[in-house]
Amino acid sequence: MTISTSQFIVVNVGTNANDGTGDSLRTAFVKVNQNFSNISDVGFNAGNINVRESLAVLGSALIQGNLTVARNYVPDSAVANGTRGQIAFDDNFLYICVDNNTWKRIILESW
Repeated sequence: MTISTSQFIVVNVGTNANDGTGDSLRTAFVKVNQNFSNISDVGFNAGNINVRESLAVLGSALIQGNLTVARNYVPDSAVANGTRGQIAFDDNFLYICVDNNTWKRIILESW
């Protein structure tokens, strides 16, 4: 089972700051805690999720669709800066960082 954003408990923030129309602080945090509890219990599905810096997955990641690797960085040598597990590509090669600052590449061919 996967929780969707429509299943979140909404925190009522009121109309204006400190006007007394929203949830009390305690009620708001009970809702926040329940939302986090739901995510950890059953997972999370919000459609497209954009990660701007990095995303760490502890365990396995199952991708049931397309995985798109952005083309932001391509190493300029086999000893260019990189972190083990990093993947990059250009029009001719797929690059894999096999150890910190150690890259290998595979030629891409049409078929």
